[in-house]
Amino acid sequence: MEIELKLLVAPCDLARVAAHPAVAALHAGDAHEESLVSVYYDTPARDLARAGVALRVRRINGGWVQTVKGGGGSAAGLHQRAEHEWPLADERPDAALAEGTPLAQLFASQAVRERLAPVFVTEFVRTARPIAWPDGSSAELALDHGEVRAGDRAELISEVEIELRSGEPARLFELARAVLADVPLRVGFRSKAERGYALAGIGRRAPRKQQPVDLEPGMSAAAALQRIALACLAQVQANEAGFLAAGRPGRRDPEYLHQLRVGLRRLRSCYSLIRKLVPPERLGDRAEELRWLGQALNPARDWDVFMTESLPPIARRFAGMEGLPSLRRRGARLRRMHNARAREAVASPRYTALVLALGAAFARPDLAPLADGVPELAAPADAFARAVLDARHRKLSRRAPGIDRATPAERHAARIAAKRLRYAAEFFAPLHPGKRTRRYIGALEKIQDILGAVNDAAVTERLLVEAAGAGRTPIDPHLLGIVRGWLAAGAERELARFGAVWEAFAGRKKFWK
Repeated sequence: MEIELKLLVAPCDLARVAAHPAVAALHAGDAHEESLVSVYYDTPARDLARAGVALRVRRINGGWVQTVKGGGGSAAGLHQRAEHEWPLADERPDAALAEGTPLAQLFASQAVRERLAPVFVTEFVRTARPIAWPDGSSAELALDHGEVRAGDRAELISEVEIELRSGEPARLFELARAVLADVPLRVGFRSKAERGYALAGIGRRAPRKQQPVDLEPGMSAAAALQRIALACLAQVQANEAGFLAAGRPGRRDPEYLHQLRVGLRRLRSCYSLIRKLVPPERLGDRAEELRWLGQALNPARDWDVFMTESLPPIARRFAGMEGLPSLRRRGARLRRMHNARAREAVASPRYTALVLALGAAFARPDLAPLADGVPELAAPADAFARAVLDARHRKLSRRAPGIDRATPAERHAARIAAKRLRYAAEFFAPLHPGKRTRRYIGALEKIQDILGAVNDAAVTERLLVEAAGAGRTPIDPHLLGIVRGWLAAGAERELARFGAVWEAFAGRKKFWK
């Protein structure tokens, strides 16, 4: 199992990483340099890519080595994949060598073997040296500089890989955080193979939604929370590149920001479960940093929703109304400004430091030693889930009834309670697969939709105040009244059906019982 931390760095800073005091203090042998040329193979139907497998043939020291990687995943820059290697007589791949590995069935197909052909090439210079920590953990630190090519398209490779040989994965994050204090770094989510496939027009990353986490009833609560936290962090990072690219002309897709923000909210919800049980000094409390990131993203998402969802139907209904073009221009300008600020936050060293800190906290199996002396985390995952879901279900049941007569603050509290219950239900749903679980979450989603529509009307009031102060001339008050009235009427319509929706939800059986 290959375990490595991937970091992206500017070419001019590679030497600074190599010479950094934190790296120098861990030297455990001489550095060596080699030129590596790797050809990645697949079928015309991209059978390997669809199976999440990479097959490469690399020239090393005058010989040839075939490598097959598959399975695993990436979170916080830590890539974990099964890796199999064999020496070859020449540059032609030999799929039969995969017999006896978990990937044997994929390569057993004669059609796959016969149709393998080059898809892309990576060519880079690697400078690597062994490093070791006082606790006995060891790794190889590699600095790679070159490019990945697919046809006439190419992309720069300038990255640091710290591959764990033995010991604690947390050591990799500690080293990265020490270097980050002096050298700009970004956490790498995509492998070289994924980058090559993307250049070849295969597997372009669409906005990543949350995905079910692989949980088993017999596992500990600590192990379950670790997997959930890493899955949430992976959702954040999977949407990071798409969101940052959205600042380029013709690349705007608000869904990347939306899903990045959903991943962050889910992460904060999971983190709060752990934070209540683990002493802050042991966890390395990151709640404030998570809150900072949320506050950096929220205005951009609010303006995305207003400009793409709330305003268009109003503009269609009242086309030609005086002041509408001015509101649109101001809204577009404010949207661009807040999106740019959000991208600055995600591209900042502060964001990278947060990702690395979370990776370090969740890198250890079963959150050890965070779970030491915490019986709730040592308990079975299904028992822990029952306690969490019961508590959150009770809180929503206290806050939701009579929401149509509630104050704005009470409605906000009910919306937060619904959101936290939904996140917890989705987190632990894999422990209770079946229709009852899906129906419960589906009914809960309808409650969230209503409370979300009410919240959108409240958020719009703040956006209109911001827009009014963003120009030299006032916005037509009649137009502002129409926008407010339209959204308020929509919120009232949603509230009018809340009673029936709540009754349907309250009648659902709790899937964890």
